Amino acid sequence: MMSPALRSAALPLFASATLLIAGQAQASTTHAAFDTPVDSIATDGFNNLTAARITGTQLTAGIASNVESEGGATLRKTSGGAYPASAGLYQFAGNGSTFEIAVSDAVDGLTGLTFQSYVNVSTGSNGIYGLLAASNLPRLSFNGGSQFLLASSQLSENLGYTDFFTGQYVASDPNNPNHLTFNWDLAALGVTVPVTSFRITFATDNHAQVQSFQLDQLAAAATAPTAPVPEPETYALLLAGLGVIALGARRRLN
Repeated sequence: MMSPALRSAALPLFASATLLIAGQAQASTTHAAFDTPVDSIATDGFNNLTAARITGTQLTAGIASNVESEGGATLRKTSGGAYPASAGLYQFAGNGSTFEIAVSDAVDGLTGLTFQSYVNVSTGSNGIYGLLAASNLPRLSFNGGSQFLLASSQLSENLGYTDFFTGQYVASDPNNPNHLTFNWDLAALGVTVPVTSFRITFATDNHAQVQSFQLDQLAAAATAPTAPVPEPETYALLLAGLGVIALGARRRLN
């Protein structure tokens, strides 16, 4: 049996070995507010939706994800007057704009989807709701159909931001739920067929300041890629480290 002194000395190494073997989920690089789900198999991020990077014609034709482009998703404006401005997509007049994020080849064993948006709004007297307006909510259709399924769950968060036009920092405001997360649990929604392709449709209203989107395809652990198996040299180093700790602990005991 390992002595208490040896056990306490070895615990940090065991913890390090566990982290090394199991690995950790990576943080999102699409936007500082976004989190990539642990069970995400493919991530597609869209940011820097500005006139410096894309044109209105490209947005209407469809643009590929420019961050963590793992799922082959494309973002397309399907109607409305939103255009790439100096800090993101913006629309001054009209009746809002509609968009679609589509994936033609979904990951194997797809069990769910997580869609995040960062859109500055003003739900108070200005009545700018972005994706949160009832008619603007994201809806899922799959396998070429038009199911238009609302998300199983959604979360909102109010974060401070830098204003498009003034360049001034604006503090967190309950009237500005700018970070939204929508989750589709396919089983909970009664989807019983394999989903091989899908699209998420949504809309924004005038004066909403659209900055970033992220789409994650989720799969069960059984279908997710397994963590890489450490090389024999890694195990050898771990065992050697344990031996050194054990020797030191015994010398202290003696």
